[in-house]
Amino acid sequence: MLLDGEGVRALGALLGLAALVGTGEGLRRRGVSAATTRRLVHAGVALFVAATPLLFARPLPVYGLAVLFTIVNAVARARRWWAGIHEARPESWGTVALPLSVLPALAATWSMSPERLLPLHAAYLVLALSDPAASWVGERWQSNPPDQTTTAAGSVAFAGVACALLTGMLVGAGHWALPTGLGAAVGAALVSTAAEAVSRRGWDNFFVVIAVLLVLVPLQEGHVGLGPLAGGLVLGAAFAVGAYWAGALDRRGAGTAGLFAGSLVALGGGAWVGPGVVFFGVSSLLTGVGRRASARGGPSERRTQAQVMANGGVAWSVLAAVALGLTAPEYGYVAFVGALAAAAADTWATELGRLSPWRPWALRHVRRVPAGTSGAVSAVGTGAALAGAGSVVGTALWLQGPLGSPALEAGGALLGAGLAGMVADSVAGAFLQARYRVLASGPLVEEPPSADAQLVRGWARIGNNAVNLIGTVTGALTALLWAGLAG
Repeated sequence: MLLDGEGVRALGALLGLAALVGTGEGLRRRGVSAATTRRLVHAGVALFVAATPLLFARPLPVYGLAVLFTIVNAVARARRWWAGIHEARPESWGTVALPLSVLPALAATWSMSPERLLPLHAAYLVLALSDPAASWVGERWQSNPPDQTTTAAGSVAFAGVACALLTGMLVGAGHWALPTGLGAAVGAALVSTAAEAVSRRGWDNFFVVIAVLLVLVPLQEGHVGLGPLAGGLVLGAAFAVGAYWAGALDRRGAGTAGLFAGSLVALGGGAWVGPGVVFFGVSSLLTGVGRRASARGGPSERRTQAQVMANGGVAWSVLAAVALGLTAPEYGYVAFVGALAAAAADTWATELGRLSPWRPWALRHVRRVPAGTSGAVSAVGTGAALAGAGSVVGTALWLQGPLGSPALEAGGALLGAGLAGMVADSVAGAFLQARYRVLASGPLVEEPPSADAQLVRGWARIGNNAVNLIGTVTGALTALLWAGLAG
């Protein structure tokens, strides 16, 4: 036999999903709007994922289907196939993000324990029903600013559908006791709504799933109670509002940072909150001081979502992995501290290095360059980097986080991880970061000031945020390497 029972079901799933896409294409040719056909296919695929534990005896075939559809959808998006899906939002990565979300979702639920199937079902049912509801309502309430893709009415619709759905699943079906089930439903609805609101270009199809799992799995496993969940929601919202009001972050940046902060409070506790507070608080203060004292002058620019993700995304990902049981706390924590130490080292080096009376040295050409140039180093900046990394590492040691090693040894290793991240940032900035020139004799700049700007160095896709991400990844990996060798 070429196919066993599992193979037949996998083939049937492929044919069924192909038929769903074909139905969308047929309806589009008959005049149905692209937005409607996109919602139809989206809901159908998410419902299929929710039903996979009923169709297959193990998660392995589902992993295979997820990888296959991630690749196929990426190709289809690039080639503009399937107008019924891609025509409405050609810039969206939603068709790639949805199957990609299945990989961590399966790893955190079904692959871990059959007892975690309920959060898996819930996450994809929310994605299947709440997201299209938000899209449908949002299209009829076009009150959002031109640069925003999420409407207030759409978010209310998302939250309402998600809350009703989760309450019915957790409480109505008798899976959880009323207080816990209702609290979990409200918490997961609010967190997933926030994730949907701040996500861009279709990546809500990934982050909504992760948001629901990050609420339901720790609650179900007893690692988090309703009190810390409520505290995380309140403090995260307060942080987002405060950061936006203070002019530190733009709307999406503030929302994303609020989700990060709420996750630290609810899922991590004080040992995780402390380094995050020190990094963001002191770094934001130094940025303001640096801008006022340097030649930039003028009011400080709001940091964007991309900047928040570049500096804090790795740390948050590690926290999420620990909360979902994908990695041990002692390994996750050192990676968390290493990433934040690298981000702090780079920020302090940049902002305080600008105040040096001597111009820094460019790594690429070994010559003096203006202060603030990416890929340049100075004695003042290096000392500031050491202090920045030390502030995060010292806080982690003081709060006695799960380092798994003596404080002195761990402190030295994590300080080294932070500096390694800063060095990687500087090297990437010198040799990989894009540089543009408008006029033949004009200076090189990091951001293209116009469409006719010529790329003369580096890679176009490697901007300052990508360089910062390289630094934080290096910091986390260096810390993990030490933890692995020490353990």
